[in-house]
Amino acid sequence: MLITGIIGYPLDITLSPRMHTAAFRAKKIDGVYLKIPVEPDRLTDVLDALRVIGCRGINVTNPHKETLLLFLNAISKEAKEVGAVNTVLFEKDGLSGYNTDIYGFQVLLQNAGIDPTGKTVLMIGAGGVAKAAAWVLSKQSLKEFIITDIVPEKAEELAKKYNATTVSTILLHTLLSTTDMVINASSVDLQDNVTPFMQRGSLFLDLNYKFSPKKRPGIRSINGLDMLLHQGVRAFEIFTGEKAPVDIMKKALRLNND
Repeated sequence: MLITGIIGYPLDITLSPRMHTAAFRAKKIDGVYLKIPVEPDRLTDVLDALRVIGCRGINVTNPHKETLLLFLNAISKEAKEVGAVNTVLFEKDGLSGYNTDIYGFQVLLQNAGIDPTGKTVLMIGAGGVAKAAAWVLSKQSLKEFIITDIVPEKAEELAKKYNATTVSTILLHTLLSTTDMVINASSVDLQDNVTPFMQRGSLFLDLNYKFSPKKRPGIRSINGLDMLLHQGVRAFEIFTGEKAPVDIMKKALRLNND
């Protein structure tokens, strides 16, 4: 049996098991995808236990995306540049880390017809998923890239890496009326605190898939469901070595998100 899963903490809501289970069935793979809540101080023990039971790979969500770098024997070029992993493969000589959030974010932008070129982009949050988004955005010709986080040091570190600027979360409202695109990379639903102050014609992109976009006149709002799908597609292919059944995985997500 192919043993895979997702680790994180807390891990209350996750659509990944439904998506990957549907993919296993479609490809006739004898596989299981486990939901594994892992407190930070139990990470070492859980990784050891997963290896013992013959786990093939895991997806990784907060708060482990950066910490897991310390456990890797190999890491993909993109994940190393980003400084965070969300997919780990258990191999004979140790753990290999990947960042499929990069691909997920790229496809989300493409499918939604979002072109950040020449735009002022404000990103709220500077954690693991924000690092992947920042890496992608750094390849675009933005007019201005602004990063904020409730922990100022995290925002400053990420901004320095990508020649962005930072702003205190207290001053967010002063920027929203002149920002073309706001990305919520935090774990909090900020729609009611942000979108009423945004200028008409701007975009609110929430990397969370748990929050349903709320309609606001003149504001386009998108959540991260498409990013979840395509990071999962790439992770499935890393776990199995087979082409992912994208339509089946997409259908599983939509059905579970009604």
